[in-house]
Amino acid sequence: MVNALFFDLTDTLQEFDWSKQWKLLVPIVGKELKHDIDGEVFRQKYQQVYESYRLGWISSDFEFFDLLFKQLGLNASKRQILNIVKKHLEIRKDFTWLPKDYKKTLQALRKDFGLAVVSSGVAPWGYYDFKRIFGFDFKKDFDLVLFSSEQGFLKESGKLFELALKKFKLKPRDAAFVGNSYNDDVLLAKKFGLKTVFLNKKREPKGKSDFEISELCELLKISEALKKA
Repeated sequence: MVNALFFDLTDTLQEFDWSKQWKLLVPIVGKELKHDIDGEVFRQKYQQVYESYRLGWISSDFEFFDLLFKQLGLNASKRQILNIVKKHLEIRKDFTWLPKDYKKTLQALRKDFGLAVVSSGVAPWGYYDFKRIFGFDFKKDFDLVLFSSEQGFLKESGKLFELALKKFKLKPRDAAFVGNSYNDDVLLAKKFGLKTVFLNKKREPKGKSDFEISELCELLKISEALKKA
C-alpha cells in the first residue's frame, strides 16, 4: 500500500526547454565577456560545474559562474559575473514552466498521500523558479523537500530516499517515486525498494515501472490503484 509519493523535480514537477536555455544563455555570456563562445564547449563545462553545485560544493550562483569561466579559460570581473548571474535568472522564465494542472493535481494528492520532493538539483534555482516565476512557495505543497545541494549527496546514493522514508516512518515498499527518467528515476528507485511511477512523456518502450503516466495530472487517474499497490 502506497502512503507517500516522492517526486523528482526537473522535468517532472517543472518543465524545461533545455535547447532554449543554451540558445539564450550563451549569447548573454559572450556579449558580457566580449568573447566568442563555443556553445558545445560551454554546455559541457556548464554540466561539469553543475555537478559540484548540485552536490553543495558550490554555495552560490556567483561561485558557480566564477568557476565555470575559470574552467573555460575566460577572464571575468566581479561586475561581469554579477551581471550574468542576474541575466541567467531573468531568462529562466523563458525556458521553464509548470506542468498542466499542477496545483490541482498536488492539492488532490495531498488528501491521500504524504508528498515529498527528492531532487538531485540546485535548491536556489528551484526556489527561485517557483517563487519568482510561478508566483508561489512550492514547499507549501509538500511535507518535505530534499535537494542534493542542501543535503550534500545525490539521489543516486539512496540517502535522500532514506531521509524521506524516515520522515514519513515508512518502509520503501510503502512509498512510490515519480520521475521522468527511466534509468535515473525508475530503475534507481526500484534499486532501493520503492514502487515507481514513470512519467513517460517521450512515449519510450514500456519497462519495469509499477505505473506509467504521460502527464503529471494523470496521477489522479491512478491514485486509487496506488493506494492499493
